[in-house]
This record gives sequence, structure tokens and C-alpha cells, in this order.
Amino acid sequence: MKTSHYSFLIIGISILLFFSCKKESEIIVIPPNITPTQSSLLDQFFKDQLEQATQTISLNSSESTQTIVSNHGISYTFGPNTFLNSLGNPISGNFEIEIIEALTNNEMLLLNRPTFTHSGELLVSGGIVHLKASQNGQQLNINNNQPVTVSIPTDNYIAMDFFDGSFDSQGNFGWDESIDDTVLTNTNGNGQDSTIFQNWFSFNFEIDSIGWINCDYFYNSGDPLTQVQVVLPDTFNGENSAVFIYYEDINSLASLSDYDADGTFDLGASYSTPVGMDVSFVIISESDGNFYYALANANIEQDHVEIIGSMTMIGEVELETLINNL
Repeated sequence: MKTSHYSFLIIGISILLFFSCKKESEIIVIPPNITPTQSSLLDQFFKDQLEQATQTISLNSSESTQTIVSNHGISYTFGPNTFLNSLGNPISGNFEIEIIEALTNNEMLLLNRPTFTHSGELLVSGGIVHLKASQNGQQLNINNNQPVTVSIPTDNYIAMDFFDGSFDSQGNFGWDESIDDTVLTNTNGNGQDSTIFQNWFSFNFEIDSIGWINCDYFYNSGDPLTQVQVVLPDTFNGENSAVFIYYEDINSLASLSDYDADGTFDLGASYSTPVGMDVSFVIISESDGNFYYALANANIEQDHVEIIGSMTMIGEVELETLINNL
């Protein structure tokens, strides 16, 4: 009986020590700051626009070079060994190419693809493209030694640079200038007859990997730069709204953010825009399952603050039409 008492005592002490040690060594995890995400309806709007903009072209592999022309008149030329399977071998048989393009800042807004670098520099775009290929549902790779040649038609002879697009850690889309890739501006490009198309040029570059490509030049007007803020009405903030600066005179688009969801959007700490530019502030929001919008025309002033007094309910189709008509 005495042994039994000692046994219970030892067990009790062991349990006490176990929980005491556990309490002392317990790691307290502090939740990270969560960046507000767009509402599902607003996010779906941009996904729908990406899907609508996707052109799918069915092809058959060939021993010779092939050229396809998109709905925007952009040509893509590739050889028999351009597309490789997961084993790194050239494909044979049927395959598909999917293309997404945006030539105007209206289209860039619908696709949510602003024209700023990740370091905050404003770009003027000559065209955005995204190309990928697949066979039997499996994504294909592009052969570095036989890339896809892209030719974007344009009526303006101007030097362009090559930029790769990606999302940063906070989910913002931006561009980085490529060191290895270049854009050539050709006279009478894209194979067009110069007797029909006067002053016809093209931006030509190569794609050797899957991703977003933008041919741009840096906007360097020499004008002073400023930060911009847009203040939305109550209940509209970074969790249910997207705010853009649509530039009237250049092919450019900016996206503003509201990380703390207080209804005040800005370009970000490293970002700025030229003073004196004519712009339209475009706000797209969602509340109680409905879309809302606001448009405000302005000339950018130093330390610009745009206060949006009210939002107007709108249908999805009407919203798309409104953006296309900017």
C-alpha cells in the first residue's frame, strides 16, 4: 500500500513537470500582417477579362517554320524545334498556343496589368503579350536556341526596351527591364506591303520562356514627380476596390494600393507620377454582390489628393463597356 502511494506521487510529479516544461518551452506564433485581398467578385472580374482576352490556336507540328497572326495583327513565328515537351524533346503532332495581348491602356486596365516597373518607374507601352503552348493538357517549354519571334505592328517609329512581368510579394504586378533581351523597331515590318500601309513599322523581339512580355520605353519628360492619393467613400477600401490612373496622352496605366484597408489608396513608397499630366482616376468596387464605379478627370498636381465623393452601381457588361470607351 505504501508502494502504491509512492507510485501515485511519482506519477503526479511527472505530470506536473511535463505540463510545466511544455508551458515554458511553448512557442508563441505572432500572426503576420495580412495584406488585404480583393473581394472574390472583383477578382473574378479580372479573371473573366483574362479568359475573354485569351486566343487559342490549334496547330500541328511541322518540319518548316510557321507563322500565326493574332486578332490584334501581331505575328508569331516559330520553327519545328521551338516547343519542347517535359523531357526536352521537340514535339510532334497537334498542339495548342494560347495568346493574351493588350495594345492599349484600356485593355491593360481590363487585364489589371499596369505599366510601372517594380522600382516605381512609369513606362509607356508598345504592347503586352503572353504566350504559352500545350499538348494534351501538358504545358510545353520554349527552346532557347529556337525562340518565338514576335512582331507587333505600329504606326510610330520609336525605340523600345524589353520588360518581363511578374507579381511581387504583396501581389502587385510590375515590370523589370531585361538585360539579355532586346526590342528592334523595324521599318515596314510584319510583312506588310509598304505601298498599302504608309509609315508602317513593327516592334520585333524574341520569346524564349513562358511569361508576360512588354515592349516599353521609360517616360522621361523631365517634369517634377509627385505622390498621389485617392480617398474613397466609407465602406470602400483595398479589400473590395481597385483604383487606377488612366493616362490620357500616353499608353500607360498605374495601379494604386490600400494595404491597411482604410480607404486611402496611393502609388506606394517608391512610386511617383509626373506633375501636369491629364488623367482619369478609375475606381472599380464591389459591395453586397454588386459592382460600383467612379470616374474622375484631373490634372496631376504636386502632392495630389483625389477625393471620391460617391460610387455608382453598374453591371459587369456595362463596366467593361465603360472601360473600353475611356
